[in-house]
Amino acid sequence: MIEPALLRPVADVLKLFGNNGTLIVKFRPQEVESFQETEPVFAFMDGMPVPFYIASIDTKGNDRARILFDSIYGEREALELVGKTLYSPRSEPEHGTKEHPNATDPNLLIGFTAFHIQQEPLGTVDAFMNWHLNPCLSIRPANKTENFLVPFQQAFIQDIDFKAKRINLILPEGLTLLNA
Repeated sequence: MIEPALLRPVADVLKLFGNNGTLIVKFRPQEVESFQETEPVFAFMDGMPVPFYIASIDTKGNDRARILFDSIYGEREALELVGKTLYSPRSEPEHGTKEHPNATDPNLLIGFTAFHIQQEPLGTVDAFMNWHLNPCLSIRPANKTENFLVPFQQAFIQDIDFKAKRINLILPEGLTLLNA
């Protein structure tokens, strides 16, 4: 398994294109040229980076492409990638160590344990919702079946410990009772 700190975000999966599993992706700035058809890209699935190999790619304009992965055979499998970020391996981790990955990429928080003001565990971060004006972390409580959302904003984040895989949050009363 590749270390998440060795991955850099290169594109976001926007939507399906047709019913054969083709996806429309939008590249991050300056990443179109670094996107290698012969190399796998990774997406976080259940908190783990999963490799996807490109069967075909057709670039559209400066920042978009239609991509078909060799392990995606239809609409159902492709839908699991819609809204996810695609990553490419980097030569070395940011900040030079595995302990300090890029803190600006919230997808690296998937699998972290969320705590309320460093006291009570709230659950595990299982997804990042990259909504335009309100990005959120989806947290699955250990004792419940339904997730709740926490806005991914500085006001709610006390600190993040990458080494301990822990995120300490400051949440208003009742927020954990709202379902995702």
